Amino acid sequence: MDRKSVAKIKKHLIAAEKIAQEELGLENIFYNERFIELFIADALGHEYGNNTQGGDAFDTKTQKPTEYKAINRRSKSGGKGSFQFHWLSENKMKKYKQTDKMYCVMRDGVSLEEIYEVDTKKILKAMEQNSTNNNSIHGHAGFSLKKLKENLGAKKIEPSP
Repeated sequence: MDRKSVAKIKKHLIAAEKIAQEELGLENIFYNERFIELFIADALGHEYGNNTQGGDAFDTKTQKPTEYKAINRRSKSGGKGSFQFHWLSENKMKKYKQTDKMYCVMRDGVSLEEIYEVDTKKILKAMEQNSTNNNSIHGHAGFSLKKLKENLGAKKIEPSP
């Protein structure tokens, strides 16, 4: 392993972390790959916040929170995975109901490639059978891109310039 290359990567990641903290007020930008959510919010013109619970960002046009899910084409499945919705308790479902749209993104590493918009009502209806309908966080649902497009009407959108 080339130690100089590792040092260079570390230097850039520390610089990115510092920018996120000092210029954007974002703590722990690498937690759960929050930087991807930041990139999605930026591409869609949404306001990204510093919260780890509730919506991932805020759509200032609709005045509603938004939810983002992403599949990395560099994953073990080669991007053939599914968009995952975990901890589907009654409370989590209530938070999802506050959104109008959810955005599912195909990415290659840190680069966003395709963004799909899904109507929240449609995806929630599909998720309800997997929800616990109580305080338990053991509910889970996953949707392939094919299912989102064919069954739930996901539409590919072009991000804001």
